[in-house]
Amino acid sequence: MKVYKGIATNKQTKEKVIIESEYKTKKQFIQDVRNNGYTVNPLKVKEAKVFDYIMDFTNAQEEDWKRY
Repeated sequence: MKVYKGIATNKQTKEKVIIESEYKTKKQFIQDVRNNGYTVNPLKVKEAKVFDYIMDFTNAQEEDWKRY
């Protein structure tokens, strides 16, 4: 099991949140987040360590999400 983090948007309130949870695959994480009423860009879902690195040490631009 791996810990994944992603930026998600609540479909009703349009509020952006960071969701973190443990799943076997990234695909399962994304499906569960979507089933719970959020939209999520798969590009902005990463293993927690990679996600934290992007948020802490880069400008979190589109190319950063693609690079890591």
